[in-house]
Amino acid sequence: MTMAVTLYERLMKNAQPSQWRKIVAEDLDLDYCERFLTAAESANLFNYMENNVCYFDGRLSQVKVFGQYYPIPRQQVAFGDVGVSYKFSGTVVPAQPWPQPLYDLKSKICTARGVDYNFVLVNRYKNGEDHMGEHRDDEVELDKTVPIASVSLGQTRKFVFKHTDVLWMTA
Repeated sequence: MTMAVTLYERLMKNAQPSQWRKIVAEDLDLDYCERFLTAAESANLFNYMENNVCYFDGRLSQVKVFGQYYPIPRQQVAFGDVGVSYKFSGTVVPAQPWPQPLYDLKSKICTARGVDYNFVLVNRYKNGEDHMGEHRDDEVELDKTVPIASVSLGQTRKFVFKHTDVLWMTA
């Protein structure tokens, strides 16, 4: 049985994982790796997520802004250790049990970076119209000493950081 090979898999077939790089600036300490997952790992995880994950609906697919609920412009679901939840913008997101492919990813990140995460918020963007607006991961429940990890699969998108001390002045 032969499987169709995606363009990404063809391009990445001989690519070696990148080395970790660091960007340090005022109030920014960022470690990143362009190809943390191999092409096969990435394709397998992407296919698993596309074919096996049910995303939240109802109130868990909305965000509260200034007392009003609005649809989140993406799909999301959360996984994690038993009893863990995440609260943001008036929404409490409960963790579902780790599916094996995400638990394996968590273990790989722990091995590479020495951080044993207990929760993941999965955001699925259908197309270029789905997005995440400017935000801060500054909820009081978050331990500021633990770094946030982000893994992207699928189409390339910009990941933009903006300093929090930027002041907007009007004349």
